[in-house]
Amino acid sequence: MPGLPAPETPPTTLSEAIGGPRGIIDSSLPTVAFVAVNAQAGLTAGIVVAVVAAAALLVLRIVRREPVQQAFSGLFAVAFAAFVASRTGDAKGFFLPGIAKNAVGVVVALASVALRRPVVGYLMAGLDLRYLGWRDDPRQRRAAIWATLVWAVVFGVRFVVQGVLYLADQDGWLAAANIALGLPLFGVAVLASFAIVRRLAPLPPNPPGPADPSVVEGEVVASDRLADER
Repeated sequence: MPGLPAPETPPTTLSEAIGGPRGIIDSSLPTVAFVAVNAQAGLTAGIVVAVVAAAALLVLRIVRREPVQQAFSGLFAVAFAAFVASRTGDAKGFFLPGIAKNAVGVVVALASVALRRPVVGYLMAGLDLRYLGWRDDPRQRRAAIWATLVWAVVFGVRFVVQGVLYLADQDGWLAAANIALGLPLFGVAVLASFAIVRRLAPLPPNPPGPADPSVVEGEVVASDRLADER
């Protein structure tokens, strides 16, 4: 789950939340390549092409001196998914790690709410020190709970939809669901989390700095006193 911005930051757009069109392409290309090549040339070829596609996206970002965190994470995820598919000997095994990750996400989110330690609260505090006391502030705690439940729903929808398609051996639809419920749904959840925190736990703006640096606690600095004496 991503962190939440400080209240004074401009509202995040859906495009920004999912990394724009480039983010969607980067996250979708290895999966599409795997499904397409697997259908035509078999599992091994599909695995190789998926990993090569993810690695090529990482290299392209390095060459263009663009942020590589997303591409690096994508390469790791694709490589692990490819490993699972190779071990299971079935194309649908490529999607098994993602399904398991979503199941863990549901459990963690709901367990944190049940224990009155919603994980979004810690993300709020990590990004804005004014949220450090969220556990003792009813409004902030309520916002953290509702935002965490949003992510529980997101993980739950992914798990149920992809799990049903996995059991039905629908590799093509499983790939489509993986893409549709990936970054687009992630972006919606980010915006929903922002909106909940801003509405339920608004924070006052930072106190303004002194307008005149020559005045400190009502006293005039020496240069001003000299000017007055003249």
